[in-house]
Amino acid sequence: MNRSLILGSIVATGVIAACAMAPQSADSAAPAASASAMADIPTTPMDTPPPGYKPSTGPGLPGVSPIEHVKGQVYKIFGGGGNTTVFVMDNGVALVDTKLPNNGQAILDEVRKVTDKPVTMVINTHSHPDHVGSNQFFKDQRPTVEVVAQANSAARMAQASGPFPANPATKSFETKTSLGAGKDKIDLYYYGPGHTDGDAFVVFTNDKVMAAGDIMAWSMAPLIDPGSGGSAIGAADTLMKAAAGIKGVDTVVEGHGYIQPWSRFVEFAHFNRALADETRKVNAAGGTPKDVVDHLVDSGKWATYLKDHTLTGLEYGSTGQNRALINAIVGLQELRGEKPVTIMNLKPEDAYKR
Repeated sequence: MNRSLILGSIVATGVIAACAMAPQSADSAAPAASASAMADIPTTPMDTPPPGYKPSTGPGLPGVSPIEHVKGQVYKIFGGGGNTTVFVMDNGVALVDTKLPNNGQAILDEVRKVTDKPVTMVINTHSHPDHVGSNQFFKDQRPTVEVVAQANSAARMAQASGPFPANPATKSFETKTSLGAGKDKIDLYYYGPGHTDGDAFVVFTNDKVMAAGDIMAWSMAPLIDPGSGGSAIGAADTLMKAAAGIKGVDTVVEGHGYIQPWSRFVEFAHFNRALADETRKVNAAGGTPKDVVDHLVDSGKWATYLKDHTLTGLEYGSTGQNRALINAIVGLQELRGEKPVTIMNLKPEDAYKR
């Protein structure tokens, strides 16, 4: 499946409806908040909606929620696409991911609640439109804004796809690079395919915080986009390498959803390893995707990632069990030499027929 098809799938799920939420205006920045106001911004409890969360009144994503303090110089903005992580530096602001198009002003309005410094850098964890969509807003505001992405993602961002124009990065990296210094240092890591083949892990070293992107979202098996080089089997290796190779992190911001402790990320990596290993076993036995999920559920080890209800604010993918089922389908396609397809959502009664 080519990348334009997953974009079409995103549109079909109603996600693109969020594009109309906020008018773009380069002249309507809100005043900076006081230090006392900044101290009052709460951190999201694990597995609960963000403060100020408002469910969507129609199809598509929830709207942009009030900015949350993660820790130190790091903040998070939920809604309107993927999480936007905000990093306040001495001389500017770095954003990790910019949601769908037409959310730039809404992001900036939230940033202005904690600082009046300019946005000088955008880092994209991968190339999907719900993470790069408002890059251009910040380029238009400040032409010198640096846009950084892993090389595979940067190559996709340089090309128009479906209804989305080219969105080129100004700097790319292969496996690891560092930006800034001292308390403003940012380390970028790449360990291989997962959600896409360009998933970057973004670490704010002084604050010990990592933005994980969509290889970890909603604490469930990652949505795999084979059209963008993603791999259900490869995701397990990538996550295990990241868990072993990235040091000094104690807090993780998921690509969508929650703020998690590092221990949850490590456990999540092991869950994906178990999912891939079980998929291999079922493939060897000639079984079905349902067998994979049933075996994981029966083990009793992975209940956190195999919830059987829809989470508040979840855009697509149904339940944790259903997302694991989707990954088992894609993983079996990979192992059987079939052409894997991107599955945004799947009713269990349809999936179990496979």
